[in-house]
Amino acid sequence: MWTRALLKANAKTVLRRSYWNVFLMCLIASILTGSVDLNINFSGNSGGSSSGAVEQTSRLLGGNPITAILSTAFLMLGILALVLALVVVLCWGILFTPIIRVGQCRYMMENRSRETSLKVLFSGFTTNYWGLVSGMFYVNLRIFLYTLLLVIPGVIKSYQYTFVPYLLAENPNLEAARAAEISTIMTDGEKWNIFVLDLSFFGWNILGYLLFGLGILFVNPYYEATKAELYAAMRAKVVASGYVSEAELSGQIF
Repeated sequence: MWTRALLKANAKTVLRRSYWNVFLMCLIASILTGSVDLNINFSGNSGGSSSGAVEQTSRLLGGNPITAILSTAFLMLGILALVLALVVVLCWGILFTPIIRVGQCRYMMENRSRETSLKVLFSGFTTNYWGLVSGMFYVNLRIFLYTLLLVIPGVIKSYQYTFVPYLLAENPNLEAARAAEISTIMTDGEKWNIFVLDLSFFGWNILGYLLFGLGILFVNPYYEATKAELYAAMRAKVVASGYVSEAELSGQIF
């Protein structure tokens, strides 16, 4: 039986010897997955400047018969740029971000017992890459479809599948449906407790946002270490129940 106090105490023990390594890993993962916005706006009136430039251009071209053609061309280029940007973001979100998440989970699990190399964060790109992509796409699509019904079913489904990236990190050859099934068993009767665990970091997150948002970066290692401890506890439970064997999970980390 796990408790929030026990998980957090174990996480703190791990971080005492590896906090800055975990911090660096979490920082890199956050930047690569877009969780951290590094864009800084040095102009408080950038929107006004842009609109002013458009208006000025419009005035300059106002008396020119080619204005309509140029306006249409600019509009088409803008639409094309927007479509390309959306395609890039979509591809990044499907082909890259989930693999980083799996690598992050593997790093945190390995770091529980030993010093871990930063390259573990990218291990998914060399270990059954397409299997991991399809597996994460499967669960993310299901969460998205449930979210379309109502927000609450989507939240419940996200908690139901919360251990899928950990399972795929431990055994990259695990079928997506089986990983979802194991995660469902792990979270059966535990989703509320996991939600409360997440909620217990609310105060830390608020404090992080008050520090210009940068404080969140220092909270992330604590949160990720605690979630790794939670996975270890849930993993032990399903293995002990006989529903999952060590062979199926391949025992690559534990």
